[in-house]
Amino acid sequence: MNTINPATNQFQQSMQSVDNKNERRFAQSVEENKLLDACKDFEAILLNKMMSTMRESIPEGGLFKKSFGEKIYQSMLDEEMTKQMAHGKVRGIADMLYQHLSPAIKPPAGEEPLK
Repeated sequence: MNTINPATNQFQQSMQSVDNKNERRFAQSVEENKLLDACKDFEAILLNKMMSTMRESIPEGGLFKKSFGEKIYQSMLDEEMTKQMAHGKVRGIADMLYQHLSPAIKPPAGEEPLK
C-alpha cells in the first residue's frame, strides 16, 4: 500500500490553490469583459438615439420624397455607425460607466484584487 508523504500532499494542495487562483482570475476577467461590452452597447444605444433625433430635426427636402425602404436603410446604417463609434478606440461614456461600475466586480472579502 502506497502512502502519500507530506511533501506530495503539500504539493497537491499548492497546485489546487494555483488552479483556484487561475479560475478566479479567469472568471473575473470574463466578468470584466462582459461589463465593458455592456457599457459599450449602452453607449451605442445612446449614440443611436442621438443620431436619430438629429436626423429627425433636419427638414425633408429635395426632389424626391424618401421612401420607406430608404428610411429603414438609413436607420440600419445609423445603428451600425453608432456601434462602430462606441466599440472603437475612442472612449467616451462607456469608459466612464465601466470605471464607475467595475468596483462592483471585486473579489470576496479577504482576497486581494487580481491585476
